[in-house]
Amino acid sequence: MKKLYLFLVLAFFIISSLSAYAGGPLVVKNGMAITYGSRPLLYRFDLGTLGMLSNVEARELFEDLFSDWKAVPTALDTFKRDTPDSLEFDVTASNFDSILNSNSLLGYTPVVFDTDGSVLNAFLGNGAANSVLGLSGPITVSSGPLANQIAESQAVFNGKFIDGINTSTNPESTTDSFRGTIIHEFGHGRGLDHSQINVEAIKPGSSQQLRDTVPLMFPVAVNDLFIIRRDDASAISSLYPNQSTISGFGTIEGKLFRQDGTTPVLGANVIARNISDPTLEAVSCVSDFLIEGNGFYKLFTIPPGQYTIEIEPVDLSFTGGSGVGPYTASKTDRSFQNPVTKGFYTGPNKPITSDKTQALIVNITAGQTIKDVNIIASQTTSSSSTSSSGSVEINEVEPNNSVGESQIITLPITISGNIAKGDPGELGLNSDDGEMIIISDLFQFTLTQSDSINALLTFPDGSSDSDLDLILFSSTGAEIIDASSQTGKTDELISSPLQAGTYILGVGAFSGSAPYKLSVTNSGSTPPSIALLGPSSIVLSDLGMNNFKIIVDASNFKSKANCKVKKSNGQLVKNEVKSFLLDSVRTSKNIKFKVPLAKAIDFINNQTEETVTISVICSNGASDEIDVLLTPKTQARVKNQKARHILRIRQ
Repeated sequence: MKKLYLFLVLAFFIISSLSAYAGGPLVVKNGMAITYGSRPLLYRFDLGTLGMLSNVEARELFEDLFSDWKAVPTALDTFKRDTPDSLEFDVTASNFDSILNSNSLLGYTPVVFDTDGSVLNAFLGNGAANSVLGLSGPITVSSGPLANQIAESQAVFNGKFIDGINTSTNPESTTDSFRGTIIHEFGHGRGLDHSQINVEAIKPGSSQQLRDTVPLMFPVAVNDLFIIRRDDASAISSLYPNQSTISGFGTIEGKLFRQDGTTPVLGANVIARNISDPTLEAVSCVSDFLIEGNGFYKLFTIPPGQYTIEIEPVDLSFTGGSGVGPYTASKTDRSFQNPVTKGFYTGPNKPITSDKTQALIVNITAGQTIKDVNIIASQTTSSSSTSSSGSVEINEVEPNNSVGESQIITLPITISGNIAKGDPGELGLNSDDGEMIIISDLFQFTLTQSDSINALLTFPDGSSDSDLDLILFSSTGAEIIDASSQTGKTDELISSPLQAGTYILGVGAFSGSAPYKLSVTNSGSTPPSIALLGPSSIVLSDLGMNNFKIIVDASNFKSKANCKVKKSNGQLVKNEVKSFLLDSVRTSKNIKFKVPLAKAIDFINNQTEETVTISVICSNGASDEIDVLLTPKTQARVKNQKARHILRIRQ
């Protein structure tokens, strides 16, 4: 994420607001958060050094930092040093496979001291050592007595950041930041996902004061504090509740729905903020965090007081190993399909509002659980007067590099354009490393009433390597209202509620040149989409009971659409339903699949496994796919990349 500052043209303005996102459990199975249960997290230390730290010094540092998690009063302590407490050898780039890529359980959590970053380069790919401070994640098994628990974890920490050398190829971390990395990663090791409180900390113009408020489990390092905040304490307490202390706190739970009041929202964020300290006293949860397809959320161990409840979309920069919630594996995952707009809860089963003064104040008392706090993700002031007949496709028209000549557009719309670093423009930004970015393509639109917009900037297939940024300006170009400025060739997304008025969307090239597509929709023109829910793996049986079910959930189907089921291998998986209809009333479909007995026996006899991709494509353009692993293994060690979270330095 690049930090950007507006310069040139008129005065310097930055608009900053406080927003919050949060995660929850890192691993979920059958509607249940996966933890160590009543078992401890047994750990053994590597025998090597860690940067400038000797092995003894590194061990003492870790033991000291484990006490930070132990100090959370509403959560149980699960850390325990194993016997013996050391690995049998010093883990290096030449021998890490037996520890980090083992096909069988080790029986403990290895804590790897990567002295110079060479292990991470070998494990994650060359160059990883220059940006990855550390990584950790739980290991699960597919069946047996530990099938519904974390079996063990793994953790690697990069000594290259504390070796006393600070160059472009050998960056240095502060001591506090490295200590925070250790605490953060062992949050993942115990089963915690990332939290995203005050995500404006990564937006253009964010202050250090704001960056210092993010929780410990924030996906990227933006400060040197790494303090266990209220949201962290709530998340770990939900996994390992201390029954003797949680009675002094309250709970809020409910479901998040689309505008129709019945279609669940999968992968948005629900946040409770104390009105007297909304930045730090905030507890949050990703909707449908238990992957049941119902939009359920639960805000746990909330201190007594008065709260507002908000919803917000997951930031597009938090995906994969930096993801938040179960639907952020990639930029096309469900959290980013028709993302919700920011807004405040106004009452049970009522639409949200963008006006904070209209938010319902919820009183929390000790021991209280408030249920059925169902939220409708639509703006009370939103307008449906804009066209919903589909997005018009147009080409960029030059000149459009100044406010006065910005290209006039009407939503919804998709614009095809071209841009290059060095193109002239009236508006520009300065990044935090001194680089200048000219915003050379400007597009102006007007909202006649309050509404919410989604602007997505993408690269067509085959485009050259480049780095583009997307900025939302006020009508004069004097203020940055929102921005998406990720590093490298990645999509950029802005989702923002807006008052009636005129606005300008700008595209700039930080580096390189490329064609692009800019799609802009408002709340009355969101495209139809579907989400597939089902198992990630099927353990095959020779008794013939190899059935599973995929659920198809539809959103924004305004008319009837025919949907077809496709499979990457039709011989391995059979299904009776080949096509079906969805519309505004029929928004869900269950599809049953079966692995033929003969195929299952072949897998079992040969001890082989294969992944089958199941996709659904509808006539209105909505589509989704899901991968299902067919395996005969009853004790398969699962190392899900989603469950191996990585803490990177802020670029």
